[in-house]
Amino acid sequence: MSGLCSPRPGGALYDPSVGARVLLVEPNRFVRAGIRAELSRNGAEIVAEASSADEAVAAAAEHRPDVVLVDLEAGTEVCDRLTARLPETPIIVLAEPGDETHAAAAIDSGARGYLLKDAADLDLAAAVERVLSGERVLDPRAAAAVIDSRQSAVDPKLSRQELKVLRLVAEGLTNPEIGSRLHLSRHTVKEYLSHAMRKLEAGNRIEAVRKATELGLIGGAPRPASGLAYNRTGEPARSSDLKVTPLKIDQLRAVRSRHDADQSR
Repeated sequence: MSGLCSPRPGGALYDPSVGARVLLVEPNRFVRAGIRAELSRNGAEIVAEASSADEAVAAAAEHRPDVVLVDLEAGTEVCDRLTARLPETPIIVLAEPGDETHAAAAIDSGARGYLLKDAADLDLAAAVERVLSGERVLDPRAAAAVIDSRQSAVDPKLSRQELKVLRLVAEGLTNPEIGSRLHLSRHTVKEYLSHAMRKLEAGNRIEAVRKATELGLIGGAPRPASGLAYNRTGEPARSSDLKVTPLKIDQLRAVRSRHDADQSR
């Protein structure tokens, strides 16, 4: 590495004659000294150090750093406040092993990097250089935690019975037909379907099936590229089944009419 370079204001990405200007936010002064020494060896300039959110915000306003390095111990509040004050300044969070579960909150607060201190290949200088070039830098464990948190946030927790009902709805069955298949009353089927629609934030049964299919919650149902495909026979879908033809639209309308008739009984 030839050294860390600071973005040139209003022009090219790097000015090779100017080192990256770093604001270091770390409550422990001994840890700050170690980080300062490592970054300085790679050409960076530590323009200010802070041990709290208030100090960090004040230092950022005064020195206008190119990048901010924040220890998670200082709290994600630092990221929120710095992003509000300097939205274009990249932030890298340093965390202890086991703190990867906080990565999503840090990213949502404006951080562009999240590194764990015990990583065998931890390279702060490289991380600074990468965020300055516009990249996001995440420890693989932190990245996995972010994906898991996003997945759990978007995947509604449907019960086994609700999923069974949705799979049969996807086949085009009405509530009485589903009840007969699952040995449930028509009213119980309606209740399961209503719960599933509420969890999926769907306005009707067709939208509920579409959303559940897109989320991979009912993998046994045909997964259309666009629109909702029905396989009324229950057999594995063929490529021709993945097209919503005028005939299938008529079938969908017929199923909806039968459903409306069921509800009016």
